Amino acid sequence: MSTPFRGSASGLTPQRLRGRGYLRLSRDLYVLLPAEPSPGTVEPDLRTRVEAIRLVLPDAVPCLTTGGALLRLPVDDDGLLHIARHRLAPRSEREGVQVHRIPVEEDERHDLDGLPVADGPRTFVDLSCRLDLEGLVALGDVVLRRWGAGALEAAVDRRPRRPGLPLARRALPLLDARAGSPAESRARLRLHEAGFADLRHGVVVRDVNGGWLSEPDLADERARVAVQHDGAVHFSGGRRRREHDVQRDELTRQMDWQVVVATARDDRAPHLLVGKVADAYRRAARLWGAHVLPPHLR
Repeated sequence: MSTPFRGSASGLTPQRLRGRGYLRLSRDLYVLLPAEPSPGTVEPDLRTRVEAIRLVLPDAVPCLTTGGALLRLPVDDDGLLHIARHRLAPRSEREGVQVHRIPVEEDERHDLDGLPVADGPRTFVDLSCRLDLEGLVALGDVVLRRWGAGALEAAVDRRPRRPGLPLARRALPLLDARAGSPAESRARLRLHEAGFADLRHGVVVRDVNGGWLSEPDLADERARVAVQHDGAVHFSGGRRRREHDVQRDELTRQMDWQVVVATARDDRAPHLLVGKVADAYRRAARLWGAHVLPPHLR
């Protein structure tokens, strides 16, 4: 997709702009289409749409889900372009654009190859009034990994009267930068809430010589219980990926670990995962003793 431009400043006639070679993005905003567009390229990407809006609103800074999507954070697109502007900026309404009158200050911006975007900590705060706890923790895990705890805490403390801040403060101590995906973040929260607080990221399973065998998504080293979340990519990655996953789990079991494999079905029905993990702990207790059981299973 080419660089967006204003039709009124292009020197092209309205009739020409309505031709097949141009795509109208919004009022007076266009892009030039490729001579032979490939399938799927006619729809403008998010960055193109944002850059087009900034031609008429140059002070606009993408924020909320728009900023999060540009930064490749785990947010869902609601179909709107969310932009932040100063409270005193002139009013301008455009279809599909939502203006937020809470400006993004210079030190809250991330330079995305020349495009200023609300950074991760600011996005975490902004979305704390729109997400539930699981969604906010999944977002926060990524932000923590990329921006650090200090930046997150500073963003939460910066505007003490923002809606959603109680949830943001509740989420902060639950974050873990080692989570590898939103599904892992949700599984961690749900299992900890169910009483399996010793399951954590970053535990390495080693062989009898101390060599690295695997690093489960969540694991309790004392009980030797591991949880692996096999999402869609594990099933769509072809035969080699599946063979790798099966071998990984088999090698882990050979070291007397109880391996629970979670899928999208368990993500949709959390009680299934809780039940599988409880069974794994009971099997572990038969090997190592009841002391490895979490308190609620003893």
